[in-house]
Amino acid sequence: MPASTSTTSGALDEVLFTLGQSLRRLRISIGDESDFAYAIGSGFWQLVLLGERGEERVSEIASALNLDISTVSRQLKLLQSRGLIERAPDKSDGRVSKVRLTPLGKSVLDQLVEARLAVINDALTSWDQTDIDALIALLDRFSRDLGASLTDPDICSVSPQIGHGPESPN
Repeated sequence: MPASTSTTSGALDEVLFTLGQSLRRLRISIGDESDFAYAIGSGFWQLVLLGERGEERVSEIASALNLDISTVSRQLKLLQSRGLIERAPDKSDGRVSKVRLTPLGKSVLDQLVEARLAVINDALTSWDQTDIDALIALLDRFSRDLGASLTDPDICSVSPQIGHGPESPN
């Protein structure tokens, strides 16, 4: 029977919070391009997506990353100002453009991914392969199950009443 106590969920939430902090700190310096690692910030995942998919509309990037279009647009402007992406007219709809990596963007992405993997590999040097495989399998399973839970409107419809508790004046 799966554990579903609030204690277990709370402990997992703490571990996930710490993991999230570590992942946000994973800013890699790569030679002469070291300023890109900091400047790209959350735009890293837009680069990854474009590296995997090629050209995409801003709306498609936002949808794939579960972000607001305005957030993605702002991040893409930064990436474009750094010469990492470029816009091209959408051949099927001239009113919009698609975004794609530039050769510099591809090079920087490759270096960032390589550097990230080196940090991850370093963190796993004392692990045996069985533990690494178990971690991958369990994180994959948790990620899929969490994703499925997030599509359930009964679970995701929690609306906290901030400022309307028993001690707050109405």
